[in-house]
Amino acid sequence: MTHKFMPTFLPLVLMICLIVGIASNLIKSTGIAVLIVAILAFIGIHLTAKWLDQMKSVHVYWGIGIGLLLMLIGQIFVLNVMPNTVYHDPYRVLSQADQMAAGHMTWDITYFWRYANNVPLTYFMSLWLRFTQLFGLSTNLSVHLLSILTLDGFILLALCTVWQLSRRHSTLIGAFAFFALTPFAYTYYLQVFYSDLPTMLILLIIMKTLLNWSQGTHNQHLIKGAGLVLTALAGLLIKANLIVILPALAIVLTILARQRLLHKSQLMIPVILIALGFGLSLPTTKVIDEVSNYHTETKFEFPVTNWILMGYNSVSNGGYSGSDVGKSIKQPSKAARQQHDLQAIPQRLKRLGAFGVLRLWIVKLGILLNVRGIQNWYNGGFRSAPSWYHNRVNFFRMLTTISYASATIVLWLILMLRLTTWRPDLSDSKQVIALLTIVTALGYLAFHTLLWEVEPRYGQAILPLSWIALAALPQPQHESNPQRRWQQVAGQSSLLASVLVALGLAGIIGKAVPQNQVVAAQRSQLSVQYHAKPKALKPGAVLTEDVDLHAKANYFSVQMHAGSTERVTLTNLKTNSSYTLYDAGSVYRLHHQLSAGRYRITVRNNTNKHQLVDVVHTYQYRLATHPLIIDEHSNPTASFVFTCMQRVQKKG
Repeated sequence: MTHKFMPTFLPLVLMICLIVGIASNLIKSTGIAVLIVAILAFIGIHLTAKWLDQMKSVHVYWGIGIGLLLMLIGQIFVLNVMPNTVYHDPYRVLSQADQMAAGHMTWDITYFWRYANNVPLTYFMSLWLRFTQLFGLSTNLSVHLLSILTLDGFILLALCTVWQLSRRHSTLIGAFAFFALTPFAYTYYLQVFYSDLPTMLILLIIMKTLLNWSQGTHNQHLIKGAGLVLTALAGLLIKANLIVILPALAIVLTILARQRLLHKSQLMIPVILIALGFGLSLPTTKVIDEVSNYHTETKFEFPVTNWILMGYNSVSNGGYSGSDVGKSIKQPSKAARQQHDLQAIPQRLKRLGAFGVLRLWIVKLGILLNVRGIQNWYNGGFRSAPSWYHNRVNFFRMLTTISYASATIVLWLILMLRLTTWRPDLSDSKQVIALLTIVTALGYLAFHTLLWEVEPRYGQAILPLSWIALAALPQPQHESNPQRRWQQVAGQSSLLASVLVALGLAGIIGKAVPQNQVVAAQRSQLSVQYHAKPKALKPGAVLTEDVDLHAKANYFSVQMHAGSTERVTLTNLKTNSSYTLYDAGSVYRLHHQLSAGRYRITVRNNTNKHQLVDVVHTYQYRLATHPLIIDEHSNPTASFVFTCMQRVQKKG
């Protein structure tokens, strides 16, 4: 009866999207490794599922509890030993929040006038920093604590939701393994606080609230309702693309109404509350602007059409385009930019043609679902990672890529198998939630594929939706058949093999395909393009900053201000060997073999005029391990912008 394996329309569309996502994660040097590990892990999970389901609940709970504790210890270790240098948008949000928490309610760069959507997130972060200051916490510790609370709160809520929906040990253990035993818990979402993870958490809260809506007393419904309004409000303020959940809800309600199940689902009231929360975002934004002393500047503001224009830039594959941004900046006003975009978008569509547009959509979808670079999202490199990491850096990089891409592919494969046999019974509230997560996931994918610009991290919004759908979908009948002993042993062996193969191939590929390695860096900055103010260095003045290199390097650069003239040197404090960096425009560079040790950057103004230097400073956030010394005065919250690397030498 093969017709049972033909999925319904919406699951079929999602399956096609996931197939594109799987293909995008199987490219480049790690593709074969990811495929092998994913196949071994998939076979192992399939064969051990029944054995895991038969385990005693108390043993599962204790195991996951201990695992989560070890995960927390690992997270603290990573943040303490290998803090990274956050750059681009997350740093600008953090820097402004740090400034506001210090009581300086001014907006000194044009970034927030151009991208006003990040003002609410910045304001919320400033409130958190003010709150933690009451307990004497530093800004660095406060941000780390916020990341851990948000990330681990998301993981705990995801595990609770998965267990509530599935009641299967195998699904719960699988979710734990995905979140705690892969790079998910230790890379981007831990080391960089930005809008992506809070949005995923808010999506999860909304779905769990809808799942539990029919339960509880009248007073509990009032509390749930108020929480749902506030959650929807906060979600839209933090990330505007959360709006896709509204048409998804409308589609699900329409399907329920056609099947005369709308009243039974009891979803009408929570949907109204979500819409109310979204509606309140407009007046709330005005209130936030007022209390944070923020005022829009249309001279710098970008219209929404700018992101649509970038979304159809075939050169950037629908991603962020510096050329498009540069052209928009040259326009005198927001209205002029919008007019320019509205003229350029049809021209691009015509130039692409039907086939070109379809190809671009597929490429964008692949980018959206590509998780291979999770370690690099908004990460400018570790400030100064320990020597044991640098000695095996290529191994760790490849292992990060292979493990997370493989885990994601396995999740999608299992979900796709469930979708092939699913025939929605919408009288079951769990399956209603499953349908909603599928439609919402398609909404996110369609929004960024068909309309908006795209980045790999945007696609992670479907991660909580995928887990909820997997847990909510009914178990296929064949999965309830008795398990034989050989299947259990084969499954355990396959899982062990997947781990060993991942470790082995990570080492082999790491040696065969070495990459440039950041040895030490401080790359956080507000950027010249947003009119960040450089520091004026008076004649004869000297700036110094120490840098620890825990591995050898062959490249060092310090960012200066274009057009300025300084003498920049790098000195090994142990050997007193000094190297002069040469002027390469906006940076001074050095190409020389450097041994591990402590070095000192020295910038001296030997001219008789003031020279401009790009120095980054904050109010309470420490950017680097060592302070910047300005004429013998220590500034712990100031730093140069520098990068030290071990570059791969090209053969021939």
